Amino acid sequence: MVELNFYISDEDMERLFLIKDIQGKHSLTGNDFARELLERELYRLFPATPRFNEEGELINRDAYRG
Repeated sequence: MVELNFYISDEDMERLFLIKDIQGKHSLTGNDFARELLERELYRLFPATPRFNEEGELINRDAYRG
């Protein structure tokens, strides 16, 4: 697993906690909920497992849904 660290605006942090509350995810930390949101969006945009050829080029680019 890889660790990401980034900053978001105060307004987006407020959105994060409001959405977390609306969805009833009270047992999750803000970080865990943000991870859930990011993973959900990543899977929505690219549902397949990325596959690469021997040269490291993406070979299933058509799986992108953005």
